[in-house]
Amino acid sequence: MSKQVFEAIESINELFKVEKDGNSSFIKYDATFDSYCPIPKYLDKQECSNYEHIVSSGFIALLTLFKDVDDEKYIESDILAEYAILWLIYKLNQKEKNKWTDLNEFYKTYIMNNEKNINETTGSEAYKIYKDIINNKICSNTINIEEASKLYEAFEILCKMYNELDNDAKNCTKCLEDAKKFFSKYNDLNKDSKIPKDCYYYQVWQTLSTGYDTFKKKCNNEQSIFSSLPTIEKIQLPENCSEEHSVQSIVQSTVLSPEAASSSSSIASKLIPSLLTFGIPVFFGISYKYSLFGIDKLFQRQYIRKELKKIKKKMKLNI
Repeated sequence: MSKQVFEAIESINELFKVEKDGNSSFIKYDATFDSYCPIPKYLDKQECSNYEHIVSSGFIALLTLFKDVDDEKYIESDILAEYAILWLIYKLNQKEKNKWTDLNEFYKTYIMNNEKNINETTGSEAYKIYKDIINNKICSNTINIEEASKLYEAFEILCKMYNELDNDAKNCTKCLEDAKKFFSKYNDLNKDSKIPKDCYYYQVWQTLSTGYDTFKKKCNNEQSIFSSLPTIEKIQLPENCSEEHSVQSIVQSTVLSPEAASSSSSIASKLIPSLLTFGIPVFFGISYKYSLFGIDKLFQRQYIRKELKKIKKKMKLNI
């Protein structure tokens, strides 16, 4: 696990939120995602016209950020692809009406069928890096979105644990509570009979449990208080599951010193040359505003944000 992974996910989540206002659900998303969407028949430019478009675009945007984390010294591509798939599942499950149940069906409809547009965007390089890995993970498994989204809850806790580590990795006390939550979630999910204990489940838990063990080992080296944390039994893939990455490779790749993490604003700047923020009422239409910011391209860790103008507009859209 890496603090960079956490910051990449947080950056995307800040640009794409599902919120409620009474009985209505709203999608607030950044118009940068439009560049990964198809071109509607009534327009001559790319535009996200529904929830599925926004989610699939956010998925490609997340891969674009993960590409900069992808370094053999730190973390492997297949593990990052696994994290991105978990995020995709989580976001699809947030949709309240007309939900998708089969991840494979959604992936083929909104991502594989949109490859032409993706290949013409800044996300094309990242998509090509992870494409074969993601195709193998999604298309070779039957993944129920609602049940698999529960795995994201454990992943989110693990992300927080690593993010809370100090740069010198010496003060782990504040991580203890989340570490206990992770172990509790692990037990709850194992007991949940609704979650298929199939190849996908074991592959994800092999990655997450190893991340937990590595975290515990790092903290034990500094503070004995973490020796009281229970140990998760090593996940072994069933014989009928292809082992896409060995336990040893995960152990070597899941640890990244927080010192290597860039600021979240730096991460966002890699995706967004200009920012537009949209608020979309899912069932009643769209209202949006946008802000254009100047970014210092010479220094990725620093940028000057200047709000030039705001425009408010309303239009109807049935989703």
